[in-house]
Amino acid sequence: MEELIDRLQRKVGISEQAAHRAVEVVMEFISREAPADTVAELAAAIPGLGDLAGPLPDETTVLAGTRHFGGMARLMVVADKMMAAGLTMPQVQEATHEVVAFARERAGADLVDRIVRAIPGLRQIA
Repeated sequence: MEELIDRLQRKVGISEQAAHRAVEVVMEFISREAPADTVAELAAAIPGLGDLAGPLPDETTVLAGTRHFGGMARLMVVADKMMAAGLTMPQVQEATHEVVAFARERAGADLVDRIVRAIPGLRQIA
């Protein structure tokens, strides 16, 4: 995972701590939103990535009322968490794109494309 953290620091221009948090947030989101079988495949393909997701929050309290907005409201929760870690909105978009690109390189385009297609709104930034 250090390679991904280094990549985010270099390409997005963020601190190591912010890069680590960005990966955690994206993985929490993917773990919650993508089909469980694809998340398991992704975690198996990229050692250490699944560990970064951490415990998932109770969706009813964190994301209450967001289902009717498709995936966009849930993506805004992701953006808010990353901005709380010091990223700007353009950095949030770039970091998310880089995490997905890294996953594509390591786990394969087919798997990652299935995940992206399964999560409303992710396609626009991945």
